[in-house]
Amino acid sequence: MPYYKTEIEAGKTIEVIKSHTRSLNDHRPREGREKITPEDMKKINRINTEARLARLINANFGYGDYHLVLTYRKDLRPSPEEAKKRLAKFLRVLRREYKKYKEELKYICVTEYLNTAIHHHLIINGIEANINKIVRDCWEWGSPHFTPLDDTGQYRELAAYFIKETSKTYKANDGGAKQHYTCSRNLIKPVKKTTIIKSINWLDIPKPKKGYYIDKDTVYNGINPFTGAPIQKYTMVKLPEIKGKSG
Repeated sequence: MPYYKTEIEAGKTIEVIKSHTRSLNDHRPREGREKITPEDMKKINRINTEARLARLINANFGYGDYHLVLTYRKDLRPSPEEAKKRLAKFLRVLRREYKKYKEELKYICVTEYLNTAIHHHLIINGIEANINKIVRDCWEWGSPHFTPLDDTGQYRELAAYFIKETSKTYKANDGGAKQHYTCSRNLIKPVKKTTIIKSINWLDIPKPKKGYYIDKDTVYNGINPFTGAPIQKYTMVKLPEIKGKSG
């Protein structure tokens, strides 16, 4: 019986999903399929949200870009609604600053405020300028904190952290966060391709394509909770380029 192989290319990563059904979210009843509880559904939704965000980060950001945290001085902490306005103003001003260097701002951001002091997490693209000074000049309500992205190209842990950071606020749905994250409209979308593989089944231990390695923490062999059919998932990451030795 042939199976479907879906590959989602995002930057240096290729996510692979193998299944006997083309639709991975088939809600039709299937004999032998266990009933999905509300808690199961919440977990599945969180995993899917983390995966979508990881693909978006991987496709658009990398070495030379930054994880930025914007905090507020204690006497300047706003309400969630006011924080949205301040963040929007910051992004408008920052976008103008980028244009001065003939660069286009790219970003993904989340906001958290339940059981913690309100703050914003962003991923922004770096430019050939003093980005530290530019951001500090644009953010007038507190201190920005910078963490450079590494050169792996695989940022699934950062995506999971972003979703964890905003999970309580998102669940509250009180006007502060209508979605887990927001992003600029100029981001590249991951490329998805599905092919039919004429083989009875797949290997339990997948092999990477040439020039890639498999992120072992992403390998999953199990049952699709929606379809009751076997499924395999894993992510391949591009190997670092070997720099030539100087003679």
